[in-house]
Amino acid sequence: MLKLAIVGLVALASSAAAAPLPKAGSVKHNAYVVCRSAAAVDLGPAGSNTSADCTGIVRTPDRAQPLDNLALHCLEESTARKAGYTFTGSCVETDADGDKLYLTYEGAESGPVALLSGTGKFKGIAGQGQWHVADAPGNTASLFAFTLDYDLAWTFE
Repeated sequence: MLKLAIVGLVALASSAAAAPLPKAGSVKHNAYVVCRSAAAVDLGPAGSNTSADCTGIVRTPDRAQPLDNLALHCLEESTARKAGYTFTGSCVETDADGDKLYLTYEGAESGPVALLSGTGKFKGIAGQGQWHVADAPGNTASLFAFTLDYDLAWTFE
């Protein structure tokens, strides 16, 4: 009897976790990210260009599934000039099922984020939003961490 109850609970939990996303919606994400410098070009007094390989975890404030607890991998490019910094990133977010979301972002300390497409339960998704960054203390040029907060609105094509 106990075994049957456990099997029923597991089936209920996995069907709830696999619930599809609505055809349109929005989410608030907090990404906790660590980056390692991959390459840098010193342009002397003109500035520099750098690339960084970044990994982290994406959480929703309310831990709502299926967009919570995603693994994050990004390649971030930065340009430093006299006028300031700009960043562009290309990212893959992967859920526990292996389904992926593909995003890009750009700007200095905030800017647009674009949800390009996805696989599995995210196939046909597209959207956009805004991001803001908060740098962690103790960052260096070769290793740095930050929190990337962003809002996304999506639709399925």
